[in-house]
Amino acid sequence: MHPGPSLAASITLLLCVIAGCGASVHFDGRVLTKEGTRYRIGELSRDWERLELDDNDLAFHSAGKGTIGVNATCGDYDDVPPQALMNHLFFGTTSRAYLVDEEVTLDGRGSRHVVLQADLDGAPIEVEVFLLVNGGCVYDLSQTRRQGAPVAVAQEFARFVAGFAVLESSP
Repeated sequence: MHPGPSLAASITLLLCVIAGCGASVHFDGRVLTKEGTRYRIGELSRDWERLELDDNDLAFHSAGKGTIGVNATCGDYDDVPPQALMNHLFFGTTSRAYLVDEEVTLDGRGSRHVVLQADLDGAPIEVEVFLLVNGGCVYDLSQTRRQGAPVAVAQEFARFVAGFAVLESSP
């Protein structure tokens, strides 16, 4: 069963909520530069299409694999607890069941990693997020996929995340 237009619209809305407010952005295919930061993303297979969404750094979609989003919001976030930042990312979802909630290392720094199953407008989804606070910027890398997606889908996202690096950060 493929998600219908309303699920696709809901996933896009969730991605916009996760992404926060954007700024003027330059992306060369691997490195994104915007006010306050410059970062590199990992590689994705050719079936991922880049989406142009307002108020979002980067978004990619692949039929059957879901949507990947990457965003950096720079300001004074050093004192905000990571759990509070993470909770904000799941706005709009209901019936949340946390599968993973752990501290991991991303780009050499401690970060939060959460995988949860939830409903979004009545559709069951799985969301995986890595949240990193570095130099006054909050970086979130997320994948929204259907519940029960093949393990290979999450593994591809893990490889994408492993290629992430903050190259410059100045809020």
